[in-house]
Amino acid sequence: MTVLTSADRQQYGRFLHHHKQERDLAARRLSFIQAVRDYLRSKGYQETSVPVLTREPESAPITQFETQDPVGGEGYFLRHSAEEFLRRLMVVFDRVFDLGPVMRAETPDAMHATEFVMLQTAARDLHLDQGIGIAIGLVQSAMQSAFGTQAGEHVDLSHVTIQPFDRAVAEQLGLPTELPDVELLPTARKWLVVHQLPADGTDWEVAEAFMKHAIELRLTAPTVLTDFPAVLKHNSQVNPETGKAQRFSLIVSGIECADGGLKLRSAADYRPMVDTNAKLRSKLFGTAVADDPADFYADIDTAPCDVITFGLGIDRVLAVFTGRTIHDLQLFPFH
Repeated sequence: MTVLTSADRQQYGRFLHHHKQERDLAARRLSFIQAVRDYLRSKGYQETSVPVLTREPESAPITQFETQDPVGGEGYFLRHSAEEFLRRLMVVFDRVFDLGPVMRAETPDAMHATEFVMLQTAARDLHLDQGIGIAIGLVQSAMQSAFGTQAGEHVDLSHVTIQPFDRAVAEQLGLPTELPDVELLPTARKWLVVHQLPADGTDWEVAEAFMKHAIELRLTAPTVLTDFPAVLKHNSQVNPETGKAQRFSLIVSGIECADGGLKLRSAADYRPMVDTNAKLRSKLFGTAVADDPADFYADIDTAPCDVITFGLGIDRVLAVFTGRTIHDLQLFPFH
């Protein structure tokens, strides 16, 4: 394995020129991206692009980079995800995807980068299991095309287990039976305290931390988690019969590589989540509570429909598959 030095960070083309192994890895990354496009087109998806600069913050409870137009002075947010733009196109298109850069205010580490390439998809009139099948098939097909195998030295993607969230919790905590929903948060808080992790946040914060540390990090075999508790629904619909969120997450070697689900249908469905997230952003990051995303609401209410979306971190899934860091897989890392 070749280690990037500070000089390599500024002379990446030269670095690739002198290191065949890294040059070959970069070529496989390009092949993987092309294979992703080919697979989605074979499934009826059309590629589009969405704005990088957005006038309104996205609805997720995160902080976003901000910038200002040096000519007109208008303020913009740098996009965190393409999902909400693609969701708005579902009133006229059946299946679309965006493949491009996103910027996230995260502390860089082996599996996190400030800027990276992300695939985001949206499709209407699919069942959840069909969306899961497309996501798994996409990763397997693209790996096969780029590397000639689905079973690498570090990860075997030829078989992906699909497991309900409650069953995963029971297995990872060594419980004889699955937890009732009412016991999840008390159990999560106790687990976080025992493992010396923050446990005094909102229900959502506690559930997210519990999922990451108690479940995700312990899933070594490729696994798709489904049937999430309602507290972890994000912007997915909740099945009225089971009370479970129709969301899924692909975990590979303890790392979340993809996340998706059956999304909320209308502005009335989204509004409580958007309002809650705006208040949470204000609490966590001191950001002003923004006005309602009126354009988003108007678009999705034009023709409400069931929409399956999922996002895939291109550099991250390749890093996990090859046993490298996300920065090793990026072109022009650290710039």
